Amino acid sequence: MNDSDANLNQIRETIQTFQKSLQSRLPALESEINAIITNKEQNKKNIEYSLDVLISLTDMSIGNELFIKLLDNYKTIDAERASFYWEEYDKKEE
Repeated sequence: MNDSDANLNQIRETIQTFQKSLQSRLPALESEINAIITNKEQNKKNIEYSLDVLISLTDMSIGNELFIKLLDNYKTIDAERASFYWEEYDKKEE
């Protein structure tokens, strides 16, 4: 194995460790999302902050279901802004 292969393996391992770390935080995020929905939160700023966090996680294929769950709820509060988030999510899926 040459230095280039070793560097690539190290990068791959670092990414996998990071993904596992993010995955381990999903239960806390899920609790937060469930609380937003259960409590019928209307604070758009708080909801959009959570959507921003989740959409950034979708880049790593993490949190897709939570993002969609929260976005489905958000469209009942602000359909126009929810549409913006759907469009951003669809761009990432292409």
